Amino acid sequence: MRGYRSPLAAIAAAIVFLASLVAAPAVVAAERDIVVWVPKGFKPAAVAALPQSLEGHRVRVRVRDMSNLTERLLSGSVASAPDLVFIDSSSTGSLAAAALLSPVELRRSTRRTLGSAAVDGFRYGFNIHGVPMQTQNVALVTNADLVPEAPKTFAQLRRTALRLQRSGAVTMPLALGQDPTVPAAEALYPLFSGLGGFIFGTNAGGSIDPTKIGINNAAFQKNSDRIDAWNSLGLINSAISQEQAREAFLAGQAPFWIASPTDIEALMGVSFRYRISTVPRIVKGQTPVPLLRSYGFAVTTFARQHGVLEEASSLVQGVLPGARAQRAFYDASPLVGLPANANAAANVPNRQLIAFGAAGSSAVAYPNIEQWGPASIAFVGAWRASTRGPDADPAAVPAAESFAAARSAVRQGLAGGR
Repeated sequence: MRGYRSPLAAIAAAIVFLASLVAAPAVVAAERDIVVWVPKGFKPAAVAALPQSLEGHRVRVRVRDMSNLTERLLSGSVASAPDLVFIDSSSTGSLAAAALLSPVELRRSTRRTLGSAAVDGFRYGFNIHGVPMQTQNVALVTNADLVPEAPKTFAQLRRTALRLQRSGAVTMPLALGQDPTVPAAEALYPLFSGLGGFIFGTNAGGSIDPTKIGINNAAFQKNSDRIDAWNSLGLINSAISQEQAREAFLAGQAPFWIASPTDIEALMGVSFRYRISTVPRIVKGQTPVPLLRSYGFAVTTFARQHGVLEEASSLVQGVLPGARAQRAFYDASPLVGLPANANAAANVPNRQLIAFGAAGSSAVAYPNIEQWGPASIAFVGAWRASTRGPDADPAAVPAAESFAAARSAVRQGLAGGR
C-alpha cells in the first residue's frame, strides 16, 4: 500500500541515522591564527619568509603603524595584539622593559651564522628577544680614480685628502656630514671607536649597560687630540651636512665618503670607479668599527596568552634564521640591508651591499636602550663643538673638553632618570 511504512523499517532507518552520527567526524574549532605585525612595505617580504601555516595555525601578516609600538601594545586589547612583530632592534629595550617581548633561544651555531653584533642588537638583560633578518652599517667609500691605491692608515688618508684639496682636484677632503641627527652618530662612530671610544659598555650577558659610559674613557682621552688636529687642518668640518657630503662625493669633489647602504643606488650612477671598505686604522691597537643596525622578528608576550607561544617561538628560533627564509625576505624587502644569515648574504646579487657588509664584519651592535637617545645627542654635540673649523667664531672646543662635557651630561642624565 502506497505510503505505508512498517515499524520495523522505521526502526532500522533510525538505527542507520544514529550510526551515521557516531561515524561522522566531530566539528573542531579552528586553531587560532599566528598574527604577525609588520610596517608598511614589508608584508611581501614577511609572507615570503614565513610559512602559510604551522601546526594547524594559519600565519597571518598584517600591516600596522609601528612608530609607537610600545604604547600601542600597552594600550591595545589582548585579543587583537600580535604574536610576532618586525622591529628595528633599537626598540628592543623599550619593548622588553615593558614586558612585551618573550625571550627566545638561538642555538650557538645559529648565532654564529647570524653574527654576534646582529644578535646582540636583540639582547636585553640576560636574554635574546628576536632574530635579525637584515643589517646595515656605514663604510668608507673611496673615489678610486682619484685614489688608485687604498690608504693603509688614516694618516695616509688624511695626507692624500688634503693634498688633493690643495691641488684643486677636490673641494672637500672628507665627505662626512654632521647633522645633529642619528645618522651623524652612525657616520662618526668608526672614527670615535678608532680612537678608543665607545658609548656604552656591556654587562656579563652581553647586553648594553648604560652605567658603563665610554664617551671619554682613558683610551679615547689619550687619542682625542687627533680630533683637534683634524679640525685645524680642515679635514673634518661640522658645518658639512649629510646631503652636502653626499653631493660632493657623487660629483667627484671629495675623495673619501662615509656612507650607508642606502647610498648604493646613487653610487650606481657615478662615472668614476670606487671602493667600499673599512675606515683604516687610526691609532695602534684600536680598530675603527661601525655600529650595526639590525632589523628582525620578535615574539610578543601575547603569544602565550593566545596559546601559540611554542609555535611563534619555533618560527623565530628555527624557521626565520635559515638561509632560505632570510634570502626570501631579502628578495622582497624594501630595506637596503644585507641578510643577517652569512650563507644567504654571500649569495645576494648586490655586490656593493656585500662590500658594505664586509666593512662591518667587526661592527658592534647599535644601542637598543632608551638612554642611547640623549647619549647620541651629547656624542654628536661633542664632535660638532670640536670640529667647527680652524677659523670658526666661536672657536672650536678642544676635544678633551667637549667629550668630557658630553660624558658628564650623560652621567647627569642617568642620575636624573633614577
